[in-house]
Amino acid sequence: MADLTIERRLDESQELAASGSRWRLSPWAVWLYGVPAVAILGGLLHLNGLGPFQALTRTLEAETELEERILELQTENEGLEEEIEALQPGKFGIEKRAREQLGWSRQGEIVIRIPDKR
Repeated sequence: MADLTIERRLDESQELAASGSRWRLSPWAVWLYGVPAVAILGGLLHLNGLGPFQALTRTLEAETELEERILELQTENEGLEEEIEALQPGKFGIEKRAREQLGWSRQGEIVIRIPDKR
C-alpha cells in the first residue's frame, strides 16, 4: 500500500514538472478575474491621463482637422485653376475682370452704375 502511494506521488510530481506550473487558471477564472482587472486598470490609467487613449484621441482629432483643411485647400485650388484658365490670352476673363472690378468699358459704351441699397 505504501508503495502505491509513493508511486502516485511520483506520477503526480512528474506530471507537475512536465506541465511547467503548479498553478493553472481555468478559462472561467480568467474571464471572472482577469478581464475586469484589466478593464479597471485601463480606466484608472485613462482617468489619470496616463493611458494611451488620450494620445490616440488627440491624434485622431488632429487627423480629422487636417483632412478638413486639405478639402478646403483642394476646393480653393480648383477655383484658382479655373480663374487662371479664364485669364489666359484669347479669353474674355481679363475683360470681364476689368469691367467688374475697375468699372472699365469699351470705347463707345455707356456705363450705368446702380448704387447698392445699403
